[in-house]
Amino acid sequence: MNTGSENGWTGGQYSLFRAVFGLYLFVHFVELVPWGAELFSNRGVLPHAAASPLIHLFPNVLALWDAPIFIECLLIIAAGLSFLFAAGQWDRVAALSLWYLWACLFGRDPLIANPALPYVGWLLLAHVFLPPAPYGSWAARGRPDPRGAWHMPQAIYLLAWLLMALGYTYSGCTKLVSPSWLDGTALARVLENPLARPGLPRDTLLVMPRGLLRVFTWGVLGLELSFAPLALVRRLRPWIWSAMLAMHFGLFLVINFTDLSAGMVILHLFTFDPAWVAPRKARGTELLFYDGHCGLCHRAVRFVLAEDRLGTTFRFSPLQGDLFQATVSEAERRALPDSLVVRTAEGALLSRSTAILYILSGLGGAWRVIAGGMSLVPAPVRDGLYDGVARIRYRLFARPEDACPIVPGELRARFDH
Repeated sequence: MNTGSENGWTGGQYSLFRAVFGLYLFVHFVELVPWGAELFSNRGVLPHAAASPLIHLFPNVLALWDAPIFIECLLIIAAGLSFLFAAGQWDRVAALSLWYLWACLFGRDPLIANPALPYVGWLLLAHVFLPPAPYGSWAARGRPDPRGAWHMPQAIYLLAWLLMALGYTYSGCTKLVSPSWLDGTALARVLENPLARPGLPRDTLLVMPRGLLRVFTWGVLGLELSFAPLALVRRLRPWIWSAMLAMHFGLFLVINFTDLSAGMVILHLFTFDPAWVAPRKARGTELLFYDGHCGLCHRAVRFVLAEDRLGTTFRFSPLQGDLFQATVSEAERRALPDSLVVRTAEGALLSRSTAILYILSGLGGAWRVIAGGMSLVPAPVRDGLYDGVARIRYRLFARPEDACPIVPGELRARFDH
């Protein structure tokens, strides 16, 4: 596989992924609690643990204790561990524990198998081997250098891509022995299945010509079969990644069993390369003015310092400093809020939510994607939310003693006064 350059992951983007992953696990385990006794206990579908061919593959606690109350307690503990994992506090211990519980549940009842289960387990194990405390994790709060030493190891990232690519192509190969995939009727059969989700998307597909449904079916089959070979071409990876992700979102709309696609979406989020989404281009370094007496504004500056992969996108200066007074006229200052202001390389002054979107798009990656989504919200609504937070920011965050955040000398050199 052509590896190309290092991936574009930053600590903050990975913390965002970890939070989404943790939320998925939390919801998964909470929803399992009412069904836990039926699925995994000695009073459920497999009352004898020995009936599972996987129960003794590793030391499985459920081979010894599988009473309903014990199962329910394990699921509640797993939900709590998911919360710690999402927050980035004791997250390695949480990830390893969640992996063990994940494997124990599958070993106790292999009937719950779906193609996403091994990928979710692998992602939990992969987290254990990543550098600790990325920006945005609870464990990283308050350190002088917001960036820390976190990076996404290229070997782990490429291994995730390898496993995903081989899995998709293997899935396509297994479909070649299915008559419904070969004759193109698989999608129509899914839509007519009791597990199909009632609604407009399903009804729309059902009234389409059967020939078109066959084209969709063969298209999915072709994409799966060709995924691994196409993944060898670096420039094609964003396109095949997006196509398969779109397919899973389509399954969300038409199938009432979301756990399979939800797990695969998590894998896709991990294999996303933020370098695919370049930062907004600027003609030069731009200025970010911030309220030097605001704890929230200090945190915003630390966020930009941590997530700016180029290290040259913005320079920083407090609103109370001489540079702001010298470069922004008094008439302009009167019209600006006292929180965050961006002066672009072209000389434009941006404030409120427009400044936030501009900053995010300048960071690239997932932040630019988020900025694009936020831009769909009408500006008055965005600005209203911004002003609401700005009004209470002093009550939410303590006032800092210094106008500049406490950062190492290397980062402090990016501040002007």
